[in-house]
Amino acid sequence: MLFLRSVLAAAALFASTPAHAYTQADSDAAAKWITEDLKFPMLNAFTRMTPKLVRVVMENYMNVVKPDTFEYLSASDVETIFTAVSAANNCELCLSFHAMALGGTGMDAADVDAISAGGLPADESAKKLVVAAKYALAHKGIILPREKLHLAELGFDEEMMVEVVYVVGQMTAMNQLYVHLISEGIDVEDFLKAHGPFAKTVYKEALAKAEL
Repeated sequence: MLFLRSVLAAAALFASTPAHAYTQADSDAAAKWITEDLKFPMLNAFTRMTPKLVRVVMENYMNVVKPDTFEYLSASDVETIFTAVSAANNCELCLSFHAMALGGTGMDAADVDAISAGGLPADESAKKLVVAAKYALAHKGIILPREKLHLAELGFDEEMMVEVVYVVGQMTAMNQLYVHLISEGIDVEDFLKAHGPFAKTVYKEALAKAEL
């Protein structure tokens, strides 16, 4: 009851507190934090977020992908899930980035392409992980009885699926954010276009010219 009162009090305070403006210095500090502290590329999408949102987004992301974050999922497992979910949600920016990152884990290029296209890789371990991610995504985290039996045969028990569901949810939130920003006109960086869903269609000519 005390916790509920605290939450309600915080909500009331938030509702009565006006939004605070941020300065160019705040934006510059956020950009420096991304590029110098995190060693992450400064994406166009970041310029459309407030400095505080950029920090929330990137802190959440870095926490999920760092080594030994989860009991059952490795960092490469997380990238596999991220790529599969981004393909299902059709987020060009996320799919391009995570397909590139997944290739960097040493996964076979054909398997990366299969996951990026919404399919299943040949590698058995990655295939099972993609299936688990698709099940977690299909009903927004609800796993139906026969699906549980199927996943158990693939080696996923309840604890493991809780981690999979969480990672799927994190990527879905990222997809929603970046698809929104794409719809608002942000450009996808050139270095991502070769790894994304439109590499062999929309960007085919531009990529060919870039190679000359």
